[in-house]
Amino acid sequence: MRRETLERLMTARREGTLLVRALNVDSGDERLIDPSADTSPLGLAAAAAARSDSGQHVTLGEQRWFLSAYHAPWEIVIVGAVHMAQALAALAVPAGYRVRVIDPRSIYATPERFPGVILRQEWPDEALAKQPLTSHSALVALAHDSKLDDAGLAMALRSPAFYVGALGSTRTHARRLARLEAQGFMREELQNIRGPVGLSIGARSPAEIAVAILAELVKVRRTPNQNKKIAGVVLAAGKSTRMGQNKLALTLDGKPLVRHSVQAALSARLDPLIVVTGHEASAVHASLAGLPVTFAHNEAFAEGLSTSLRVGIKAVPPDCDGAMVLLGDMPDISAELIARVAGAFDPSRSRAICVATAKGRRGHPVLWGRQFFAEMEHLRGDAGARDLIARNEDRLCEVEADDDTPLIDIDTPEEMASRAAQ
Repeated sequence: MRRETLERLMTARREGTLLVRALNVDSGDERLIDPSADTSPLGLAAAAAARSDSGQHVTLGEQRWFLSAYHAPWEIVIVGAVHMAQALAALAVPAGYRVRVIDPRSIYATPERFPGVILRQEWPDEALAKQPLTSHSALVALAHDSKLDDAGLAMALRSPAFYVGALGSTRTHARRLARLEAQGFMREELQNIRGPVGLSIGARSPAEIAVAILAELVKVRRTPNQNKKIAGVVLAAGKSTRMGQNKLALTLDGKPLVRHSVQAALSARLDPLIVVTGHEASAVHASLAGLPVTFAHNEAFAEGLSTSLRVGIKAVPPDCDGAMVLLGDMPDISAELIARVAGAFDPSRSRAICVATAKGRRGHPVLWGRQFFAEMEHLRGDAGARDLIARNEDRLCEVEADDDTPLIDIDTPEEMASRAAQ
């Protein structure tokens, strides 16, 4: 490792910034990548390595890279120097976490009660403004004082913290959410707060509750991919006017056209996979016989693409964090591209909409975070959700494909014949 690289990594660690070192296995060339800003294929691979928290070998084109993530230290920030905080801090330190305890009440936040941890006798918003939360931070609000807890939670919701939890009963948590919603937080944002905090293991004493909190925190940290559930929505309702017949049921490479994109989505493990039907729905059903898909019928399919999009989004289960929208007439879409788009999804890093591109042009698939579902249900016309993307460019991530696949669909007999001849 070059001295310059090492110095930059040490500086980034002190500042709480994540960097990924990319080493070219063949040439020895090395790069430092900010995965929150770099959306190139190597940048997205670096983001995946950072999420897995382990070194990874990747091959992009003819180049082989080894990716190593250099994170800020894992830490638990506890709001409220209460008795339960003492139990949690005592467990967290030997588990490898740096601990910060924030409480302006100097009678509670003392070195005697919290040996070996960082104490901040300040209000949470003041302390966290000076030393912000990072993607390696967990914030747990334990103060049982709404002024303290709410201030800490508000800062955490605006941060990339990987875990946000709050102590209290279901009724207490409901009141807490109402207060935060009155401050301007959206309900989708508030769903990121784990409350009542901790795994449901029947814990009662402070020590048992501390165990439940740390166990849930470790689960979130160690199994990040299990915490984001992505549904698939395949739009297959159109009349195929330019084709002259239902193109989705036509055979291409030995199987119906619509089956290509559906099988790619299933291979990429989108779950559930919802197929929106409209014109000649029975033909689409027959074309997908035997595949584990869910059908949602669009009676108003003739009124435009947006109607199918609304039907598909409405059918997405409430436990899904997002939905990948695919077109049924794009046979070359691969499971690998779908997985790359899904891998780029990270709302905490302003990647709440992820779109596949080719040579800088946007196409499909497009992954939408749940926070956009309500707006999507009001779409009209045949333009899909382009205007919604335009209004949210700051939360958009473009995933560049290796070819023109995101732009290629089949609309005419000539295009079908050309694709079949390849």
